[in-house]
Amino acid sequence: MISEEAYQELEDIVGPENVSREPAVLDGYAWQPFLNDDPELWIRRPVAAVLPGSAEEVQEVVRACNRHGLKFKALSTGWGAVGGPSTEGVVQVDLRRMDRILEIDEKNMYAVIEPYVCGAQLQAEAMKRGLNTHIIGAGPSCSPLASATSMSGVGHDCIYMSYSARNVLGVEWVLPDGEILRLGTPGSGLGWFSGDGPGPSLRGVMRGALGALSGLGIFTKCAVKLYNWPGPQRMEAEGLVLDSQVEVPPNLRFFLLVFPGPREFADALYEIGESEIGYAAVRIATVAYVALMMPHSGFKLLETKALRPFLTRTLKYPLTFVLAGHSLEETEFQEAVLKEIVERHRGILLDFRRLGPMGRFMPLNFLRVSIIPLAFRPGGIFGTCLDGNEALDTQMKWVDVISEAKKEFIEKGAIMDDEGDNPYFVPYENNTWAHCEITYAYRVDNPVSLENLNPIEFTSTLNAIEQCMTPLSVFIPPVRKVMSPLAGHFNRWQRRISEALDPKCAADTGFYTEEKDFAYQRIDEAKKERLRRLQEKLTWTEDGPPA
Repeated sequence: MISEEAYQELEDIVGPENVSREPAVLDGYAWQPFLNDDPELWIRRPVAAVLPGSAEEVQEVVRACNRHGLKFKALSTGWGAVGGPSTEGVVQVDLRRMDRILEIDEKNMYAVIEPYVCGAQLQAEAMKRGLNTHIIGAGPSCSPLASATSMSGVGHDCIYMSYSARNVLGVEWVLPDGEILRLGTPGSGLGWFSGDGPGPSLRGVMRGALGALSGLGIFTKCAVKLYNWPGPQRMEAEGLVLDSQVEVPPNLRFFLLVFPGPREFADALYEIGESEIGYAAVRIATVAYVALMMPHSGFKLLETKALRPFLTRTLKYPLTFVLAGHSLEETEFQEAVLKEIVERHRGILLDFRRLGPMGRFMPLNFLRVSIIPLAFRPGGIFGTCLDGNEALDTQMKWVDVISEAKKEFIEKGAIMDDEGDNPYFVPYENNTWAHCEITYAYRVDNPVSLENLNPIEFTSTLNAIEQCMTPLSVFIPPVRKVMSPLAGHFNRWQRRISEALDPKCAADTGFYTEEKDFAYQRIDEAKKERLRRLQEKLTWTEDGPPA
């Protein structure tokens, strides 16, 4: 419950039409099963939902929470439990009224945006100016500000545009005590072109590798880097979203590359990176494409003895690849380079232009990433085994390790049978490193699935530690509790930062500093013993890392 005095103060700040404590409204915020491993379909209900329309209103909402012993949690466009309350007494700060593109600087190639600007909105405006923006794998409906300041943020275009943490420039940040801090050049009145000066940079405190997920305040404006777009200013589409088709500009090319094995796949990627070609690239298992596009008939096809080995083994190492040049000649040169590399590494190159309507389907569904939300279709919901950004060879190994680990849960009937091999694999910049997560689909009405969500997360974490990798899912409290002692006790530092910036504990820090145990009663004894031995060997002492 929220007191009458506190609720009245929120009404005075944003107006009565922009705040609610109606149970039906609040339940709409609490229905967040994605990335919730309790296992529950609902997260905690907020005590109120408030919709500020400006940085000043956000500032006053945060100050009101400080005064009344409430917590706040920001929400823009994101998916899942990480956007909602993790504890009781939380005011959900819904930022949907703050949806303006404030500036597009064509010369310096950046845009200044508010929290509810979505990727598709920014991309459409940028393309009119010969520019483009990085769109994360979660799709074009998500907020570039949220992923740049507060979360991860990888997508198909990382080969050319990198990922969100490396694209954030100046920011406007409402701290947990209600003070406003402007980082980088905005703090000196010099514009938005840099997030790291004048003066010392606070990017590591602000977001680190993953972001604080509103555990350190609320970001009300930020600048994000824009990139070159050699395509048309507008692409007129026909049809509904997933069936939308456009005429493919002659200077854009879409290919499916298939390699016979992991070594050929990796070596080809290295050489592509050295050649500095490519506008977008992603490895998604062929069986996953079938499941996404045809979730019912596709699985029947996968049951056939002849087709299943072809999809899961022969086509195990595909790469969807996009070329873009400023002229037809440049694009043809890039295509010739690509063909030579693919042939040298015994791969097959399939040109989507030869596939008729499929070719016209690719531009919006790949450059705008609108196909990715289809990951919910096969089971109704999905989870993911995340790891940190790593070297390309390490990520190749991660795919195989987690694919094998998933088979235990496939046999139990807890997750969809995809042969275990279902990576979302995107190379970064010059292709020497990459992001990779292994997804698994399940049904929310299947008790076996829900009982195994925590054991799946544990298994993923255990395998990451054994591979000397850091799970990117350290925003999940059980993963953080296991990983922090093995990685310099990083959560001690996060707690110190939180205490310094948030003396009244007004921010909901559940996904930033909270720790809790895995559901160990549901986890295999042999796995628990493997973890115990690793902890004995790898835990940091007060003097530093283990010998």
